[in-house]
Amino acid sequence: MTHRDILALDFYGEGITAALASLDEETDTLRIRHILRQPSKAFAGAFVRDRSGAQDDLMHVFEKMSGYTTDPAVVVGVRGNFLSFAHSTGFTYTQARNHIIRQSDLENAIHEALPKTLDESLEVVDMLPLSYIIDDQPGATDPVGMSGCCVGAETFMSFGVATHLANLDGVLAACGCEDYLRLPSSVALAETILTPAEQAGACLLVDMGESSISALLYHKDSLLEAWELPFGLDGVAEKLADLLQNDTATVRQILRTYDPDPVMDELLEDAATETVQDLHKELVQSLTYIQHPPAQLVLCGQGAWPVMQKLLKNTLNVRKARLGSFDKLIADCEIDNPQYDGALALLQHAVARERQQLGVSQVQETGLLGKLFTKLGFNVF
Repeated sequence: MTHRDILALDFYGEGITAALASLDEETDTLRIRHILRQPSKAFAGAFVRDRSGAQDDLMHVFEKMSGYTTDPAVVVGVRGNFLSFAHSTGFTYTQARNHIIRQSDLENAIHEALPKTLDESLEVVDMLPLSYIIDDQPGATDPVGMSGCCVGAETFMSFGVATHLANLDGVLAACGCEDYLRLPSSVALAETILTPAEQAGACLLVDMGESSISALLYHKDSLLEAWELPFGLDGVAEKLADLLQNDTATVRQILRTYDPDPVMDELLEDAATETVQDLHKELVQSLTYIQHPPAQLVLCGQGAWPVMQKLLKNTLNVRKARLGSFDKLIADCEIDNPQYDGALALLQHAVARERQQLGVSQVQETGLLGKLFTKLGFNVF
């Protein structure tokens, strides 16, 4: 067998985005075979509002995908303001002065970065290694084969409220999905949609959805900080409904399939100003953001419109701004809907981490997406 099927589930807004890809292991090529968007009021991001309704909607997704695959590996994207983020560093020491560093040493250092005391209400979703420290020298990216007696791992950790994650796990299990990799969708987006040059500079990624906004800040190839904010295009829809003298539900539906229009863009800019200003207020409360203000902006997600790009560029005072896209992917279906961004990012991010054997993510069973091993209740991917 030279290929594997991978299914990404992104719980984005009031809906589930599912993307199925085939990974050709001989050519190392990822091909998008099918993608769909299932509306669901039972979800708000990855937060389960209605257990029964969520199960029905997710089963509907699996039934639609069953015509394209029988036993895919599954990657689950987590979104929502019940997520939080932090940096953490772990060290492992060897007995030999000139010890040759192995992959297992990196994995041990990553595990040592796990918080020794974690609030019982929180659960680790993911640990993304940013770089390694070899004998007090930081900045190593691939130290396997080097010599050293002390190995450190600098990681970017994401946490979630344990009860909310358990509810999502319960819905997946009830649908027969118990073997999967769980990742934060926003981190997957930042790691895939930004170019190396953008990550090397000072760049802010903004994913704008209906009920939430995700923002991630990069500076000199390092992921500095992330925010999950509990507001988004719903607030824009309410103000636009007032301007149009229409009902909010109709305007919200219009925005879900919005195409740029000169007349509507003017109204949309007025309606979105307060939401963008609220985003700016949240960002400038961060000392990290103040110390490393971004020079570039990349906008993705449902609100990835030119008018929103212009408004964000002016409000956040960045020099460059662009709309994010995955137009270089090989696909057998249309993938240019911005609501698909998260699922496409999850597929690429999961495969990239498998190739590099990076990071710690919770799964239910080894063997998902290649060689995984279990330690301290986590699997290194």
